[in-house]
Amino acid sequence: LAWTLVVALSVPQQPDAALPLAGKRIAFTSPRVVAAPFSAELISAGARPVWWPLVEAVPLPESELGPLDDLIMRMPEYCAVALLSRHAADAFVERGARISDGDAELFAAMVAASGAQLAACGGAAARLRELGLAPSLVPLVSTADGLAAAICHLGLAAGGRRLRVVCSRVDEALLRGKEAEEEALVAALLAAGADADAVEACAIRPLLASGHELSLLREGGLDAVCVGSAEEANALAAALEAAEGAVSNGALPYGTRLVAAGAAAREGCAAAGLQVDVESRAEAEEAAALAKAVADALVERRLVW
Repeated sequence: LAWTLVVALSVPQQPDAALPLAGKRIAFTSPRVVAAPFSAELISAGARPVWWPLVEAVPLPESELGPLDDLIMRMPEYCAVALLSRHAADAFVERGARISDGDAELFAAMVAASGAQLAACGGAAARLRELGLAPSLVPLVSTADGLAAAICHLGLAAGGRRLRVVCSRVDEALLRGKEAEEEALVAALLAAGADADAVEACAIRPLLASGHELSLLREGGLDAVCVGSAEEANALAAALEAAEGAVSNGALPYGTRLVAAGAAAREGCAAAGLQVDVESRAEAEEAAALAKAVADALVERRLVW
């Protein structure tokens, strides 16, 4: 009878109580693809993450993807293609890969050979890099206005140049009477003299707010709520309005801090009447940087810039 002795070597770990977010309960409202890596970072920092999804991105019907297919096949005819959201970037690359016989690398080569500038900001820029399509134009200010200003500054919108904005079809409930970011970008480009239009790639719709998370919020069981987009901000505002005692003058109850991940989320919160306590430069897609920003803010009780 042979015996095998297995010796497990472990690396000393930091005690949970010494971690920067030890015991903190952090809720976040992003879709799964963004929430999963952020949750892992929060756990590593000692937090107890609460996933509270308020929006979801879904594909458009095949019958409505003709304009997107046309854009992809005719990219050499355009001066630039702009994207503002991770969801639009995902849908654009997925459709392009499908047209390219399922080969994402071939699609990336097609985009590079087209000569069209790939302009993106915030989560869209980060996602394009992950997918092997590094954008050639990324503004310093990660908003629709910032991207419009960068495009116009480079002269890409002058003289009737052709540009297209790949966008999401946002449910009216998530706009709350406001103009979608992509619409604002198209309007700014048209005003600068461009031949600009929007091309829908996917749809974003609200999810029913969970009573569990709302109860935690009303009872002081959440230390922070992190919002990653303007759509999430509007969905959160709608959920709070429907829940008695969940918000007062735009502020969350019991000192729960509202974290805006990126400039677009910050502007979305402001437009929805929500009081932002922590303004992070890190986007929702930048999981490690955003988790650090949340930890710094909750530990030191200051705004993060």
